Amino acid sequence: MRDLLSSKSFKKLICVLLAIIIVVGITAVSGKSVISSLFSSLTLGLQEVSAAVSEEANKKSYDELLRENDALNQEIAELRTQLVDYYDVKQENARLWRYYDLKREYPQYELVPATVVRRDPNDDFYGFTINQGSSDGISKGDPVVTEKGLVGWVSSVDASTSRIKTILSPDAKVGAIDCVSRDSGIVTGNVKLADKNLTTMTKISALNTMKQGDIIITTGISGIYPPSIIVGEVSEIRFDEYDTSKYAVIKPYEDITSVIDVVVITDFEGKGEIYEGSIENITLPSTNSETTAPPATEEE
Repeated sequence: MRDLLSSKSFKKLICVLLAIIIVVGITAVSGKSVISSLFSSLTLGLQEVSAAVSEEANKKSYDELLRENDALNQEIAELRTQLVDYYDVKQENARLWRYYDLKREYPQYELVPATVVRRDPNDDFYGFTINQGSSDGISKGDPVVTEKGLVGWVSSVDASTSRIKTILSPDAKVGAIDCVSRDSGIVTGNVKLADKNLTTMTKISALNTMKQGDIIITTGISGIYPPSIIVGEVSEIRFDEYDTSKYAVIKPYEDITSVIDVVVITDFEGKGEIYEGSIENITLPSTNSETTAPPATEEE
C-alpha cells in the first residue's frame, strides 16, 4: 500500500483529479466552460483580424475607385472639348458654305465673311460689332449682308473689328425698288418698328401699286451699294400720321435682331459710281416664290 501511494502513477492520477476539480470549480463559478471561453476568445480574435483585413481591402478598393473616377473625369473633359471643337467646326463649315453660296451668286463681289462678337445693349436698332476690320480689307460704308438679304453697313472700323449699323435704324437711307410694281423709294428705319424686325420704305408715290408680298431690292443708283440686293418684302402699306403720305412696312428676310454670321461686301463693279440711267432700266432678280434673298443696302 505504501508503495502504491509513493508511485509515479498514483501521483499523476492525483494531479489529473486536482485539475478536474479546478476546471469544475471554475465552470461552476463562471457558468461557462473553459473550452467555450477559449473558443470565444479565439473566434473574437479571428473576427478582429478578418475585420482589419477587410478594412484594408476596402481601403484599397476605394483608392482604386478614386483613380478610376479621376481618369473618367479627365476623359469626359477631353470629350467635352472635342464636342465644342466639333460644334465650332460645324458652325464654321455652315458659315463658309453660306459665303460660298454668296460668292457663287455674286462672283463680281469681293466678300469678307465675319461673325458678330458684340451687341450694344443701348442700341435700339440692334447694331453690332464684327470680328473683321481694316486689316481684312473692310472700309467705312461697306454693305453688310447675309445669304437672306441686306443687314446694314459699316459705320466705323478699326484694324480688327468693325461697327455695323442696321437697316432698322433711321440713319439708313437705302435706295430701293419694288420688283413687281416698279415703285421706288427710300428704305429707312422706324423707332416703333425696330423691335419687330421691321423697317419702312418711304418717299413712294401716292399712286403706287405696291402690295403685300412684293420683293424690295436695292437700286444701286448712288454707287454706295450694289444694285439688286434683296432687302425684304412688303408687309403692308400705311399712311404717315403727320403728312398723310404713304409708306410701306418692309419685313427683312433676315432676322437682324439676332443675326450671328454676316458677309461684308468690300468691292463690287460700279462702286462709287453714280448711276445716271433710268431707274426703270435696273435689272431685277426673279420674283418666283422660291426667291430667298441676297444681300446689301443702298444709302442715298
